[in-house]
Amino acid sequence: MKDLVVIIPMHDYSKENVELLKNAVNSVPEGIRVVVSSPKALSKKKTKNFGENVTFLYDSENGTFQDLVNVAVDSIDEKWFSILEFDDTYTDIWLNNVEKHIEYMPDTSVFMVLEDIVNFDDKKYLGFGNAEAWASSFSNELGYIDNECLQNYFDFYLTGSIFNTADWKEIGGLKPKMTLTFWYEFLLRATNKGKKVYVIPKIGYIHSLNRKGSLVDEYKTNMNSEEIQFYFDLAKREYFFTTERDSSKYEYKVNKEE
Repeated sequence: MKDLVVIIPMHDYSKENVELLKNAVNSVPEGIRVVVSSPKALSKKKTKNFGENVTFLYDSENGTFQDLVNVAVDSIDEKWFSILEFDDTYTDIWLNNVEKHIEYMPDTSVFMVLEDIVNFDDKKYLGFGNAEAWASSFSNELGYIDNECLQNYFDFYLTGSIFNTADWKEIGGLKPKMTLTFWYEFLLRATNKGKKVYVIPKIGYIHSLNRKGSLVDEYKTNMNSEEIQFYFDLAKREYFFTTERDSSKYEYKVNKEE
């Protein structure tokens, strides 16, 4: 598929992470270009044996997930892209289902996939991701995620999804200062702008949780309930705006006065 590229955000090239990266890259179907996006500070790291379809990009000023993704999207010419976390993998049927849905639903901006969620250490099955869109009366149209349903539900997984590049740029990408709820805010913003978000009813992605040092693990370790609520409230206030406004408003402060 010539018009699709896979982006892998990579903030650290430890030996363990490089092995995970190799596994992730091996799950990408043959012939699809892969862009591994890392901060400039890692530009001297040597990476070998990843194949000619893998490009390492060192343009991001920092290592946040949002910045690594945004910088990579700005660098590509492909019409569609997907984001693959370096500790996750695609399933064997992923690309086949992607191609079919893009062909028959070309006006869709985001194709999400059903995900098997597993524990990182022992690969124990933890649950099923993104299936809510296929529950009766969850949203206004079966299989779609709309702004109305997002007002009451937020637990969706966007890595593994397929994004229309032009629509992503029009929507504004991920907000760098939007901690914790950056994907939730993105979905709110996309659907508010009338973009179609559809969940392909096939398992296309294996998503790992509870890896020590992962972004989710960092949030769980360092955030209390008040801070978590602050970021969800922030997402609901800020999705009306394409770009970030006053960055100080994005920072949680203890005993913050509204």
